[in-house]
Amino acid sequence: MAFIVPTGISKVTSVAPFKDCFDAQNVAGKDMTGPNVPKIEFGLPGKTGEVTWGFYGANTVVKVSEMVMCLAFYDGGKNLNDWIVIGTHQLQEYLLEFDLSTSTFSFSDSLLLHYTNCSTSPS
Repeated sequence: MAFIVPTGISKVTSVAPFKDCFDAQNVAGKDMTGPNVPKIEFGLPGKTGEVTWGFYGANTVVKVSEMVMCLAFYDGGKNLNDWIVIGTHQLQEYLLEFDLSTSTFSFSDSLLLHYTNCSTSPS
C-alpha cells in the first residue's frame, strides 16, 4: 500500500511495527472522528457497483508518542494471499453484518459520525 503524505504533514522515522509515521505536531487537532487527518476510502464490489468504505482518524492512525503518529496499517509484504486485511483498529466504531445465507457483508458509517460509539450505542 502506498501512502501519500498530505501537504503540511512531515514524515518521520518509522516506529515498529508501523512503516509510515509522521510528526503529530502537524495534525490540526481532533474532531468527532479522531485526529484530523485525511479520510481513507476503500472501494469494494457491491450488488449495484462499487461501494466505498470510509475510515477516519480514529481508525487510521495510532499515536505512538507525543511527537509521532503512525498510519495504523501493516505492510503485508509482496506475496500476499489476501488483497486486503482490515484489522480490529479499523473496525472500531462500525457495525458489521455478515449474512451467511446470501454470502453478503454490509457495514455502517462510522458511529462517531453520529455522535455515538459501540459502547454507548443501543443493541
